[in-house]
Amino acid sequence: MLILRQGGLVFLANPKTASQAIRAMLRPHAETPAAARDRPHMNARSFARRWSGRVRADLGRDPETVAVMRDPLDRVASWFRYRQRDALRGHPNSTHGLTFARFVEDCLSDPPPPHAAIGRQDRFLGFIDGGPPVTHVFDYARLDLLVDFLQDRLGTQLDLAEANASPPAETPPDLPKGLAARFARQHRTEIALYDLVAEKGHLVTR
Repeated sequence: MLILRQGGLVFLANPKTASQAIRAMLRPHAETPAAARDRPHMNARSFARRWSGRVRADLGRDPETVAVMRDPLDRVASWFRYRQRDALRGHPNSTHGLTFARFVEDCLSDPPPPHAAIGRQDRFLGFIDGGPPVTHVFDYARLDLLVDFLQDRLGTQLDLAEANASPPAETPPDLPKGLAARFARQHRTEIALYDLVAEKGHLVTR
């Protein structure tokens, strides 16, 4: 959670959506309460329940939340590649030695094993489990819109660099048709939400 006082905004860092690079870009213009520093990926529900009232009192107005959403299957593939890095070999979170299809199977299991416990974006963003939803949701594929929005609200020039990126994919991930259909069924609300975000580039929920 980053509080952008001048813009009346709170950035919520959805994992695997360039969150580290965005945090680095915003750090000179933002603050994080000490009690929240151990939760860099606080979701919308946690913010609403534990922090929105405190931030409202501090800012003197209702804060607007900001986050980024990525194509759901592309995000799964990014987690798969990220957890294949050598530094995780032998760790329960490692995907070393797994195929992408096996990883997706594990993500769809209930509960998923540690290496496949990556959460859902519709839950992180507050669109299920009671919300409220994030105010401004930007498409990962159009981060230029996010940068333009933040520059306007903060009144300053911003430069988004790359940080903490997954290793590049050598070939696009391919799934058996049956597995792809299962993923689409189990993530239908997340996929529908992303389709709406992708259509608009910047989804405003209030």
